Amino acid sequence: MYAPQPLPVPAPVTLRLIGILDADLVTSFTGLTDDLVHPAGGTLLVDVRDLHVPAEAHMDALVGAIRSARAAGRDVRLDAKSLPWRRLLKAELSAQPLVDAPLRAAVRRTVIMAHSAQNGKKKKR
Repeated sequence: MYAPQPLPVPAPVTLRLIGILDADLVTSFTGLTDDLVHPAGGTLLVDVRDLHVPAEAHMDALVGAIRSARAAGRDVRLDAKSLPWRRLLKAELSAQPLVDAPLRAAVRRTVIMAHSAQNGKKKKR
């Protein structure tokens, strides 16, 4: 007798962004999401709690990158805990499934992407 076997669902992965949010970080984020999450399955939680945002346009660009990944069939979710990010999440990614405590607890791997921008000023000696 044949009994169908359930396919294993990969554990969620957290991508923790640290540093300054700018166009370079958004570009790197887009490339990394393609490697971390395949359209066939898996969830990527994007943790932005340690991200410094000098301009709101960069927040919009990151949300646009998440929206594009979701449109391509990847389960990428913004884990928004601060008020500005929650407002943006509600306005721009309202169709995103819930990021709750059980989902966070199921994470088995965290990838850290750190970024700092050079301001171009030379140090005086």
